[in-house]
Amino acid sequence: MLGIVGGRDRFVCFCICAAAAISGAAPRADAQEWFRIPNFSYATDAELAPIDRTGFILSPDFSFSEELKLGGSGGGLLSDPSGFAIGVKAGYDYQVGGILIGGITDAFYSWADGGGYGFKSDLNYYGTIRGRLGVSLGRFLPYATAGYAYGGMEVTDVATGASDSKTLSGWTYGGGLEFVWNNDITLHGGYRRIDFDDVTFSTLPAGNDTLSPAIDVFDFGFVRRF
Repeated sequence: MLGIVGGRDRFVCFCICAAAAISGAAPRADAQEWFRIPNFSYATDAELAPIDRTGFILSPDFSFSEELKLGGSGGGLLSDPSGFAIGVKAGYDYQVGGILIGGITDAFYSWADGGGYGFKSDLNYYGTIRGRLGVSLGRFLPYATAGYAYGGMEVTDVATGASDSKTLSGWTYGGGLEFVWNNDITLHGGYRRIDFDDVTFSTLPAGNDTLSPAIDVFDFGFVRRF
């Protein structure tokens, strides 16, 4: 059983380890580039350097209109948790001609929660590890993505105060669009569907204790390439 504090501690550790791994992979000569404040001014086509998306990527991300659809035998006892999330994305892209192939991981801290008939639910964190395939159309890059998803959810019995936290596991798929804003920054927005496996919570009544969580994620942010 994973407690709420332990789950969020794991989320923080994941973010730190991911950032350290990506940073450690960069050549020492480029260390200053990783910590340089990017230019946020728009660049015209004439001011833009030749577009090459090959390299490491790092991106602060935000998601909105977030609702975890619970389903399962216990879904009727709880309202679907809803809220927003903030996280970070890191990975590597390789562009060959007009085709981009990449691997990416992200992790989000979530404020999605919901009530119900004497019960309370919280989505504490979630993230994905996935591949993506895109097509370069000048400054635009439409892409598709799919891979593994994980998360942490807690269900509390309001009357007794008892809670049960579980690690979620499942799959994700979706797509998005990137736009090269200037020589430092690429803007992006995307959609992902996450389907978690069924999970049983001891705080729900026997026979109505299984949930089938699923979430539609709409996220946006900017990408820094190195």
